[in-house]
Amino acid sequence: MSNDLPNVSRWLTYDPMFMAPEDPRGLWFCDGPESVLSIQINAVCLAADASWDDLPHCEAFVSQFQYVLVVCPDPARRETMVNEIRRRLISTAVLVAQDKAFRGCRTIQSLRETYGLKALDQILLDVVELPVYGLLDLADVRQPDFSQMPKVLSGINLLDQAIGGFLMGELSVWTGRRGEGKSTLLGELLLEARDQGETVCAYSGELPAWKFKYWTSLQAAGPDNIRMERDKRSGRQVPVVTELAQAQIDEWFRRKFFLYDIGHSSVHDAGNILRLFEYAHHWYGARVFLVDNIMTARFKGSKDADYYRAQSNFVNALATFARKNGVHVHLVAHPRKTEGKHLAADDVGGIGDITNFADNVFALERAAKKKEQEGDVEMHTVLNILKNRFFGVRRQIGLDFDETSKRFYKSGSGSPAKRFSWEFAGDQLKLTEIAADPDDPFPEA
Repeated sequence: MSNDLPNVSRWLTYDPMFMAPEDPRGLWFCDGPESVLSIQINAVCLAADASWDDLPHCEAFVSQFQYVLVVCPDPARRETMVNEIRRRLISTAVLVAQDKAFRGCRTIQSLRETYGLKALDQILLDVVELPVYGLLDLADVRQPDFSQMPKVLSGINLLDQAIGGFLMGELSVWTGRRGEGKSTLLGELLLEARDQGETVCAYSGELPAWKFKYWTSLQAAGPDNIRMERDKRSGRQVPVVTELAQAQIDEWFRRKFFLYDIGHSSVHDAGNILRLFEYAHHWYGARVFLVDNIMTARFKGSKDADYYRAQSNFVNALATFARKNGVHVHLVAHPRKTEGKHLAADDVGGIGDITNFADNVFALERAAKKKEQEGDVEMHTVLNILKNRFFGVRRQIGLDFDETSKRFYKSGSGSPAKRFSWEFAGDQLKLTEIAADPDDPFPEA
């Protein structure tokens, strides 16, 4: 036996006199002290006051053994042990004793009492070796059916056909010069997500809540549910959603469309944004998020020299949030000054990590006229797909814009008159048939 091992008794329960790293049986990681006592040789378990997060402190100790063998008769608990050990001892070879090794016994003690010491040695005959954590055998990787992968469509057919929709677990970055319509288009994309039954949550760092709702309500209403009102003082004609439509839209928004409150100064803190997003996801089931825009977020403790690094960390955190929770995050980032040339992915403000972390990168640019295969087509805006990680597609899509409803739509043959599902929600009015009056002097023919 060896007394030269590091002392890790603070985190593991074991008898140092029974530790033999040179023994080819490896280190047996058990489910409790009773099992350790039954096995004795090279047997350990997590100490009573320790947690799995303490396991990395034991890496120097564990590395002295050829491998770790997880020994636990209970399948559910065994799976938990395997997951916790593999996550924290990344470079350690892990073997797992299978159900057959325990011969139907519920504890190691009963296995020893029923079948003797030889049964403990024979556990090694029924083990499976796991790949090192983070290393997969490609042959065992299951490929999903793309058509069944959770996604949200944009409502822009050419965009959906190009990228296959906005997949859950991804981050999309949107850029474009000021006033080119990024925020407006993204408001429309959130409405499309809501129309598909998704709950959405937006951080708009520049617009007060009333203005954000005003624009979004116009987009939800569409041109058929908007009337023009003349401002008596300025003479300006202002589009307003009709009262009946606004009431129905409000019910359509309720508990399905959340806006981050920017009513106090601390709300712009990047950490707060992420915490509120986590809350909206876990409590309200939100799966589509918008950060508009990253330049308005503040990073605690970062000096001017560290600003771009903090910004990069925030984007990385957003991408991690999307992957971990299976949601889609849209992020607006202004480009660097690039007058006189078309935007590229590298033109996004800050450092390159912003687009490196992104699964999709899009740019909006105003265009007076573009030439397409079917001839000259007047377009208000060009949507450029600068990066698409899944399909690798790059494409330009022409969009027109309806000033009244603030809606983008396909250039040329498209129309802003799409009807969202709020128009079909609620109770239908029932018409009551009135019996004919025999004294009616004007009966119907």
